[in-house]
Amino acid sequence: MIMNIKATTFITAVSAFALLVFTVGCDADTEVDQTVEEILSAQPAITSFSPASADIQSRVLIRGTYLNFASKAYVGDTECRITQRINGETLEIEVAPEAESGVVRIATSAGKEASSPEQLSVTYPQPAVSSELPEGGMVNENIVIEGTNLRTVTKITFGGTEAIIQFKEAQALVVSVPNNEGEGQEVRMYYNTASGETSVALSAGFSITIPTPVINNWPQLMNRDSEVFITGEDLNLVTSVTIDGQEAPINASSATALNFNVPEGVQTGYRDIAVHYGTDKQLVREGVPYINGQYEKYIEFDTDPESVFALDLSKDPLAVQQLNGNAEQPPFPGASYYNLQMNTGTGSTIARMRLHSETANETWQQILDPGNFGDNPVLHFWINTEGTAPILKLYIGGTSNANRRELSGGNTNTGEGWKLYAVRLKDFIPGLTSVGSAFEIRLNTGSGASVFPVVVNLDWIVVTDQVLTEFGAEDVTDLFKPAG
Repeated sequence: MIMNIKATTFITAVSAFALLVFTVGCDADTEVDQTVEEILSAQPAITSFSPASADIQSRVLIRGTYLNFASKAYVGDTECRITQRINGETLEIEVAPEAESGVVRIATSAGKEASSPEQLSVTYPQPAVSSELPEGGMVNENIVIEGTNLRTVTKITFGGTEAIIQFKEAQALVVSVPNNEGEGQEVRMYYNTASGETSVALSAGFSITIPTPVINNWPQLMNRDSEVFITGEDLNLVTSVTIDGQEAPINASSATALNFNVPEGVQTGYRDIAVHYGTDKQLVREGVPYINGQYEKYIEFDTDPESVFALDLSKDPLAVQQLNGNAEQPPFPGASYYNLQMNTGTGSTIARMRLHSETANETWQQILDPGNFGDNPVLHFWINTEGTAPILKLYIGGTSNANRRELSGGNTNTGEGWKLYAVRLKDFIPGLTSVGSAFEIRLNTGSGASVFPVVVNLDWIVVTDQVLTEFGAEDVTDLFKPAG
């Protein structure tokens, strides 16, 4: 006997059932060609189901043929969830809470239907609660309710607000107290009967308390084009966020995170953020800086290490750089700044920050592009020289003297405090229209320095489309001089 087996069609059916269609013949070659549409259009049939009588929200096994292609299932006219496609001959469904006695039906995506020869008798066991509810609880607190037939419960409300049922079985369910602050609230349990949905009161005087959300990190700085992120605890209880009284669109909210955008009408400056919860409660963060304009951050020492500056110790063996020194932090945005101490008077450049090789933000190459930053790009940085007078050099478009401007002497002496310096980059170097491959900040002591060590503290190197006078920025553009 010669046996030839040919499988010409391999079909992956819906619901992850793989069907390899083949025919085995003796002393003959037999080949089967079927399309996916032909197989899916097979007529299903229901031969039986069990049990014959089922409680709502209980499981029923359906038996027949081609049941694995069922896309919908019904008891009477009520759609029921398909819980498991066991194989082509067995299907499991869950009787919907609102179902009524009737025939069992299925429908396929190809439009084929099948009905059971007998009706399923649907029963409605009445749930009963044996445990007592507490007098009150906090929002999001879980409450365990014990009793019988609790699987048939459809919902539980506190003062009319539906709660989330976290877990449910016949003898117990767990429900979370909803966000509905108040005293003396009625708690009701709902379930279905042959006449429809009904309910019973579980408590007439439940008190709901809203916990105060915990905010672990307020934003240090906000800008027009970036989403604001807040993390903490119980943040899903927040009902709204306002910036200086204007409501901010909330993009996402969970128990641990809250994301929103600043409203369009808020102007540049120090702004108050109010996080509202409950009926009339709020948490407020005053004076968060906000920039309503184009903004690009290049160096900020909460995230960028001091190594973004290349320190040439051959010029000054005693030079030291580090994160943070003896000065207080600048007003914003973070908790770390760059500290450099230079100890010689040779006039040599000993520290260089190369924007083109040390920052992951590649937009620095487009700073001078026509139309970018409204044709008014402005470099900003915090500086504190602690009463010393270093020389600060900016190289744009190249590293020759023609591409260099210097700020020196008394212009860099900030006294003992921080200053926010602003440099208008358009026409900063006449004729220059492209940053090209170079954008550098260099620091050195200068040959005329009389106080040692010369100290420089820097932070928050950014570009905006305006001089940030709202934050006390000083426009020092005209104080920079050509090299030489």
